[in-house]
Amino acid sequence: MIQRIQTVFLALVAILGVVFSFSPILGFTGYETDYIMNAYKTIAVENEATVIAKNMGVGVMQGLVFLVALATILLYKNRSLQMKLSKLNILLLALQIAAIVMYSDVVKTAIGPNANDVMVNFKFGSIIPIVSLILTYMAIRFIKKDDKLIKSADRLR
Repeated sequence: MIQRIQTVFLALVAILGVVFSFSPILGFTGYETDYIMNAYKTIAVENEATVIAKNMGVGVMQGLVFLVALATILLYKNRSLQMKLSKLNILLLALQIAAIVMYSDVVKTAIGPNANDVMVNFKFGSIIPIVSLILTYMAIRFIKKDDKLIKSADRLR
């Protein structure tokens, strides 16, 4: 059902997934050049043809999060499966955050020999997985609440 609040939360997760695919995640300042990391690659700001590192794992993980969120919305009649898929989505989001951290270390070592000399700036895209994680958790809470309500109504019959 579209009118349930958990559907709104999961729809926001899906929308944020699309926004994440096109927004910068991290900014790096090396010795003379600035770099931008998005969901698929890290490029130099001055010369966008220069790809420093490919981080397709983050983009693939976001695609999986998007698909699982859409599947969870469409399975509104099966609340137990909806909860399981939402928990899977939380796991995927946690892995995505870990992948962002891992790829940022890879980019820092690719920019210069001393990774401590590279400054990292958080961009808009870096908060999207955290917000999606919170929204998915809220969806699980409301799915459990609906399940409890349905079970209590079945007991009264």
